[in-house]
Amino acid sequence: MIRFAAVVLFLPLLLFSCDREAQKQAAEAAAKAAQDSVKWAAYQAANWRNHGCELISDQDMVEIFDIDPARDVLNTGTLPDQAFCIRKWNKPDWKERESANEKEGATYLDPNNSLIVQVFSYGTDEHARLQMEMLQRDRRDTYEEDIPNLGEGALWSTTTVTLLVRKGHSMVSIALNCMDTPHDNLAKAMEVAEVALKKM
Repeated sequence: MIRFAAVVLFLPLLLFSCDREAQKQAAEAAAKAAQDSVKWAAYQAANWRNHGCELISDQDMVEIFDIDPARDVLNTGTLPDQAFCIRKWNKPDWKERESANEKEGATYLDPNNSLIVQVFSYGTDEHARLQMEMLQRDRRDTYEEDIPNLGEGALWSTTTVTLLVRKGHSMVSIALNCMDTPHDNLAKAMEVAEVALKKM
């Protein structure tokens, strides 16, 4: 009887101890997961290598460009060990454009849209700033337009339909071809940049 009473008294203590150990392990696991999450976010912010398509996700593409991935045949590609992502999708009137392109003497109308996003890391904020200043000074034949109030400096090239935006030690390059008039791509490229900058 005494043994039974001792077991009855000891059992709740044992259960309480096991429960506390389980709680402690769960708390440690949660803290490690949070720490890993912070490290991952810091890594992404510093280096988008092999994660370029996360900077502008498929969902971002749907929202910015009103794409139906199945209907518009959205394709995504990356390059290994690069902070690079290319996406292509059909224009709404792609069939008509392809038919028109086959006619003799027709002016070519691209039936596809494309977006290429690439991140370049310059190691330090100062190096990135100097790179942007060099482009502004020496490459005006290509990057002819300063874009105010975007990142920490931005340049647009109509000839290459490319927007360059600096943030910290990085520069994001957004080459967008979705409008028939090259300069008309700038407005959507800026929308893409705004989404990317929030993640950098």
